[in-house]
Amino acid sequence: MSRLRPELHDTSKPVTVTNGTAYYAILGAVDGQHGLCHGKLNDRGMYCAIGSYFSIHPRDVLPTSLIDEVAAVNDSVPHTTPKQRKRFVERWLRWKLTQLGLPGFRTRQPPTAGSR
Repeated sequence: MSRLRPELHDTSKPVTVTNGTAYYAILGAVDGQHGLCHGKLNDRGMYCAIGSYFSIHPRDVLPTSLIDEVAAVNDSVPHTTPKQRKRFVERWLRWKLTQLGLPGFRTRQPPTAGSR
């Protein structure tokens, strides 16, 4: 079970999306949001990065470690607006995709909390 998103439950189903494909799919889901909420999957109709993904792909299964990693990044900037949080998470996801060797996501450094 995810420790940062306890609303999610363990399942006996196999993981359906992993590695770069999962990060890319999460980036696509986040891109469709106006902003991201903090600390929850869903807060009055607004989603966090992981909640955005599951709102589009409700039957998919992601590794718990990936969920916690993305949720930690989402929650690492608590005092930002939802739009600023979305931009921060998008920059981090692009950096992560670069680190995984996917072409087209050239970023040199991960974003820091001070670079909203």
